[in-house]
Amino acid sequence: MSTDADTSGPVDRAAEEVREGAADRVLAVAVRSYAAFAVHVRFDDTMTEEVLPVLWSVLTEEECAASPARLEEFVNTHRERLVRLYTEYGPQSAIAKHGRHELLAHPVSLIALERLSTARFALAMRWNGKLPDRWLNDVSATWGIGEVL
Repeated sequence: MSTDADTSGPVDRAAEEVREGAADRVLAVAVRSYAAFAVHVRFDDTMTEEVLPVLWSVLTEEECAASPARLEEFVNTHRERLVRLYTEYGPQSAIAKHGRHELLAHPVSLIALERLSTARFALAMRWNGKLPDRWLNDVSATWGIGEVL
């Protein structure tokens, strides 16, 4: 069985679930929480549409149901660290002007950080070949995990 067969099915199913609104509640938490870290920033919904299915695909059915509360808990637990991260690497930072850390310019980055903290290897497996490596590697490096792809 090829790697593509292992990864495309779950991501494709997750993309359909996302289109049907399954991830709307967790995305709403991400958008609301993100405003505390990156005020007055406009972001492109295209990245969210590309990234969210991959993030959603690494959640179990039970985790999907609990994902809004889990993300809120993650944000509350790591609030100070997130403030530093978005100040240093977020969309208003000096480094962002050089085209790095693009994912941090989007609310979905909070979901990515939570998934990196909980299911890093599953996320890397599903991400690989679907999205630019640098998006995930930049976020994981700033979170202190190091490159995962």
